[in-house]
Amino acid sequence: MILVLSILGLLNCYCQNSFKKVSFEILYEENDPLPGTNIMVKNSIPIIETQSDFNGKAELNLNDLNVNVELSYGPRFKFKLIENVDFIKVYLKKKKVTYYSKNKILKKGKLKGY
Repeated sequence: MILVLSILGLLNCYCQNSFKKVSFEILYEENDPLPGTNIMVKNSIPIIETQSDFNGKAELNLNDLNVNVELSYGPRFKFKLIENVDFIKVYLKKKKVTYYSKNKILKKGKLKGY
């Protein structure tokens, strides 16, 4: 009985995915949140997506941060996530994206439109 419980415990640990929460703030320009922006992980199966709320904020739970993200609110933009990121701030008018980890800037980049 103890052996069976031990095996089940190991299987449970092995099968659990470790998801990481990534928060987004989508702004048209400074202090101008953009609600309803669709945020989607490109080529994900099943589809992983969400929309920004009234304050331009959204969250995704991801098990892989090595993905491309598409933003759409009419025009479409894309950018690549980076490791160790937990918050992303996007300025659509300036086409800029800033990556944060634990409230510190990791990297700044540009959005690519298409």
